[in-house]
Amino acid sequence: MTVFADYAPWYDLLYRDKDYAAEVDFVERRLHDHGAAQGKLLDLGCGTGVHAIEFARRGWSVAGVDLSRDMIARANARAEQAGLAISFRQGDACEPGPERDFDVVVSLFHVASYQNDHEKLESMFRTAHAALKPGGLFFFDYWYGGAVLAQGVETRVKVVEQAPLRLTRIAQSDHDELNATVLVNYSLFCEDMDQATIRRVDETHRMRYWFPFEIDAALEASGFQPASHTAWLSDNDPPSSKTWAAYSVARKSTTP
Repeated sequence: MTVFADYAPWYDLLYRDKDYAAEVDFVERRLHDHGAAQGKLLDLGCGTGVHAIEFARRGWSVAGVDLSRDMIARANARAEQAGLAISFRQGDACEPGPERDFDVVVSLFHVASYQNDHEKLESMFRTAHAALKPGGLFFFDYWYGGAVLAQGVETRVKVVEQAPLRLTRIAQSDHDELNATVLVNYSLFCEDMDQATIRRVDETHRMRYWFPFEIDAALEASGFQPASHTAWLSDNDPPSSKTWAAYSVARKSTTP
């Protein structure tokens, strides 16, 4: 069973307060700053397809790949409901698929931090490289190591209600500093208040935090030019101890 297998049906409810449209507006501005006009865009690790659909609404020709079949099923249903033609498929972000000649690859919501070692990270980057045309852009975010070390980990509780459903998520984290990873142990209590039923789902997500020099080494080994590194949702601020999320924009080299 893969991570998110039991999580998928509750995923959209849990993140209903996430402003996907604003995030896509931000990413699109940064892509335009780097010279990318609307064209073919691949969402690598697309989840339930919300980012992909927002890109499609803005005129991009979009495809999406995700490891979870449940996530892909929900993405396909969402795209059909929106009347958008998006090619979603189930697949591993670390294994190049049939996608080729894309202008842009995006990988959002910390997909890079689900790659727990340098080999896996380079494999993900090679998948993006294979999908891009020469000179194409790769935009991705990740957990920034400086902030994780400075802030440490803590237990967090989130409660979301949408009658008749109520979802309570408890996230308890263990820091494996030797391996630069955080084990996030999720317990979800999924309640149907009309039916008076409750279901518990437990999953562990192993997240790797990265430093810019590690990201750059993996990118260069995978055929990309050196990247920019910036705090999430910032145009120019470098990653800092205050921001767990950072993003990079890398360009596929035009020469072998």
